[in-house]
Amino acid sequence: MTFQATIQNEVRTVGVGLHSGNLVTMTLKPAPPNTGIVFVRTDLNGAYVKASIEHIDFSMLQLATTLRSGRALVQTTEHLLSAAMGSAIDNLIVELDGAEVPIMDGSATPFLMLLEEAGRREQAVAAQVLRVTKPFFFEKDGKKVWVTPASDMRVSYEIRFDHPLIQRQRKTLVVNAAAYSGQVAPARTFGFLRDLNYLRGQGLIKGGSVDNAIVLDSDHMLNESLRLKDEFVSHKILDMIGDLAMAGTRLEGHFQGYKAGHEMHALFLQALLENEDCYEMVRGDVAAESPVFATSMVEVPVPA
Repeated sequence: MTFQATIQNEVRTVGVGLHSGNLVTMTLKPAPPNTGIVFVRTDLNGAYVKASIEHIDFSMLQLATTLRSGRALVQTTEHLLSAAMGSAIDNLIVELDGAEVPIMDGSATPFLMLLEEAGRREQAVAAQVLRVTKPFFFEKDGKKVWVTPASDMRVSYEIRFDHPLIQRQRKTLVVNAAAYSGQVAPARTFGFLRDLNYLRGQGLIKGGSVDNAIVLDSDHMLNESLRLKDEFVSHKILDMIGDLAMAGTRLEGHFQGYKAGHEMHALFLQALLENEDCYEMVRGDVAAESPVFATSMVEVPVPA
């Protein structure tokens, strides 16, 4: 039997919001079983929003994943949610005194370190899992996301950029704590210098710098070095895991992306959850009577 988990102790950090450029204090707190991951805006008298597909703001998916419920809006949630899923943390209260999760160094490693500092505590309630039972495919404008059945959670990704440091990269990760920590968590977000002025004119990436992103010009990068030889595609896997956390439970299946991004991840997950004949809900190792969700991944060729 697999059980739900939360953190042992409260932890806190301060960082800059990638898009707002504002300092944000973030506090992680333990949560009871079946809570899920809930973001609380302490600057808005405790207005809150739960990480779930129905709370994604589909109008704000250009460069990050945003959640909205009533007055509560929280941007750039994907790296923290990815770290929580990579650590098998199901229940968590995330308090913020601003509208954005801090970007930290642009990777998931600082969030993993916070979760490790807090400690992991299993709870006496079976974990909920969405187990994929049939292949499901979603495509839009040449971008593709799909899933096939698997006995664990796996994520594969392929990206193609006309840049000498990226070109074509493909990677597969079996999602467990050790593999996630070493092969994906250190990968930083990345962007192109040519887009900087336009994005800042749109009120975005005001807090972006080489301290929290890989910045690329036409054929080089402004940073000193890469952390991983496949850091670019590794970060796409990191993002996809965080976006899939919007299912609200653990996942079992092989999830794959091709030239996709936050919007495609969200549209795919929304469509998958609406196609109930493609998955079953299980609690621990036993089929559940009520719907719940799960993820996993395996490497297969990109569909034509």
